[in-house]
Amino acid sequence: MVLTSKRKKLNINYRPLRPSISLQVVTSVPDRQVYKASDKSYTPDYTLTPLTLFPRCGAVDPSSMTTQVAGVNSQLTNMKWYERIGGVQTLISSGTDYVITQTGDQKGQIQVRKNSDILNPITLEFEADYIDTRTNQVIHYSASRVLVVSDGSEPQPVLQLDSPDTVQWYPVRDQLQQTITASVSLGEIDFTADDRLKFFWYRVLATGALEQITDGNGDNDFEIVSINRNVLVIDRDFIGEQQTYVCKVAYRPDGVFPDAPTDADPQKTTTIKRVIPKVECDFKGMISGCPPGTKNIYPVAYIRDTVGMIENPEEWFRFIWYAKKPSDTGYSKIAEGVAPTIPFTEGMLIELEVEDKGPQALIVDNDDPSVYITDEEGNLSYQRINEQTY
Repeated sequence: MVLTSKRKKLNINYRPLRPSISLQVVTSVPDRQVYKASDKSYTPDYTLTPLTLFPRCGAVDPSSMTTQVAGVNSQLTNMKWYERIGGVQTLISSGTDYVITQTGDQKGQIQVRKNSDILNPITLEFEADYIDTRTNQVIHYSASRVLVVSDGSEPQPVLQLDSPDTVQWYPVRDQLQQTITASVSLGEIDFTADDRLKFFWYRVLATGALEQITDGNGDNDFEIVSINRNVLVIDRDFIGEQQTYVCKVAYRPDGVFPDAPTDADPQKTTTIKRVIPKVECDFKGMISGCPPGTKNIYPVAYIRDTVGMIENPEEWFRFIWYAKKPSDTGYSKIAEGVAPTIPFTEGMLIELEVEDKGPQALIVDNDDPSVYITDEEGNLSYQRINEQTY
């Protein structure tokens, strides 16, 4: 006969998804046209060979071990495309000028079947929402693309970066510094050193706005090692989890440059992402049967990735030790570090957890976060975001 019983409901505490969106050019038709006034022709002519853009939307669970972003286009809601010309925004519907994919994995893809304009280029603006069914979190996606038309009467410079669109940076194995070099070609000629070019470098802020990088001494230039015309050197350990950089180049045959580039000037971007792949931990220096009179144990932790054993692991990871004594109902934190000294209790259980210390960050005053802590020589002080002591 059952005397008593009890039930409890267990729920999962999901972490908010991390969204991403990339407006990609699909097929070989580029998003830049050349117009020749002599014969009023466009190359390419979107009325004959449409431009196809795909807003690839993703949402990744930060607690997942995988670094791959899951596409969510098929589940988008409130999806809209707008056309903006001369500051006037107009809602786009599928028809003669545009064809929008409404369902499936390619939902949101748009075919552009009209040509842009040199003086008033078309700006395409994408908006959509995604609802995380686990938490009802609403993620809003937005992206835009200017359909630039160049004057075919002048040769057009082509800008390239030696850094890919996306760079996955593994701090444990990869170099801290990265040199990003911009180059410009005019036809088959390397045009980079020409004094009729001016390079502009920008950092993309969390708001999506562009902040110009000038001499590396700006408010947010902590990761800038140096900047020299077409070469930007960064310390990736100071970029946070992700940072996007934009390079623009202005070509002016008369050598008279604007204070800022225009939408018609070429630009390239590169995004640096900090990635920690799957790692495994273990510890040694302990035996199951301790001799009588043992007061302390001295475990030594180690960690390995797919390459092998990681040297100096405390530079990148926190080692946190937990213990459960026979009289305890659960584990409690007892030490931290690679080789701690842990008081011994007969029958105790030991557990090791490893955490990512994260990227470098400035140390601020606890009473005034706007004040940075400096050393005796006036240099800024840093520590890793998740760097703590036991």
